[in-house]
Amino acid sequence: MAKLDYTNGIELLDGARSVAVCGHVNPDGDCLGSALALTLGLRSLGYEVTPLLATREQPKLYDFLASYGDFMPACEYHARPDVFILVDVPSAARAGDGEHVFKRAKKTLVIDHHQGDASFADVGYVDSTAAAAGMLVWDFLEQAGAEMTPDIATCCYTALVTDTGRFQFQNADSRALMAAADMAAAGALPSEVARYVYQRRSWAALQLEALVVRRLELLFDGKLALSWACEADFEELGASKEDGDSLIDAIRQLDGVEIAVMLREQGPIVRGSIRSKTDRDVAAIAAQMNGGGHKAAAGFTIHGKLPEARAIVEGLVAESFAEQPKASMTTDAEVTATTAFTRIREDML
Repeated sequence: MAKLDYTNGIELLDGARSVAVCGHVNPDGDCLGSALALTLGLRSLGYEVTPLLATREQPKLYDFLASYGDFMPACEYHARPDVFILVDVPSAARAGDGEHVFKRAKKTLVIDHHQGDASFADVGYVDSTAAAAGMLVWDFLEQAGAEMTPDIATCCYTALVTDTGRFQFQNADSRALMAAADMAAAGALPSEVARYVYQRRSWAALQLEALVVRRLELLFDGKLALSWACEADFEELGASKEDGDSLIDAIRQLDGVEIAVMLREQGPIVRGSIRSKTDRDVAAIAAQMNGGGHKAAAGFTIHGKLPEARAIVEGLVAESFAEQPKASMTTDAEVTATTAFTRIREDML
């Protein structure tokens, strides 16, 4: 696909002085890297830019990125910006506290790579074929005339490498690899990004991963890998919420697995991560639980306890597998999961 023409978005900035940039709740590397790249690039062009957090959550994992300390919670930002930019966000509601800033901003701009409609903003750019929002931000800043510095390149490369699962997901296509090469040529150091993002895990995180692997269950003839962690596990091991972010990557590696699911209990809710290793669309599964994401990687939140969440997830995965003809007979585990899911879904209606 040809690069988008960002002329209208660049013209939206004409005459503006104050700009606020915000990503989504539960920020990841693409969200944070893209927001900081925009912040650095637009500042170099003379704009007063404030990067905002959708909530007070700010993962330490990405603290090596330039200007990371400039982030402020959107709930503490009371100004009315000339332009408010939503990046890596498919809707204003997903911006958490940033939605209030969006509503009072003079002009609004969206740059995103999730499937959706950006018509809720004054100017919107959505390219769901892009592996990461960081790729779109890179093109936007180039067209705007910003100098593509090593700091900007590092932010965009971090966005890209994390949203492609270290270039292992299905979205790691030739376009993504060429963008990564451009970022490296501009000064991003892949080995340094890898060291910061993937090679400085805590001892508690490794212990938590070992526990999750021991609990791993294979269902539907080994095509679904599922594991879980409760609040007590985090407390007992002294693990942080951030320590649980990479658990899904450990269980998706198993040979023969097509879909991997990791459930994490957090108070009255269960947060789930779901990954696909084939062409199965896990974003469609997550959407049925009011979640979202991409075809190969998505997330969701269920209000309830772990057993309820597990039954719902297994039921939806069972329906996904049932969409294709199956050579083998249905297992007892599949019958149990589907029956439990049906009963819980009926109770929720």
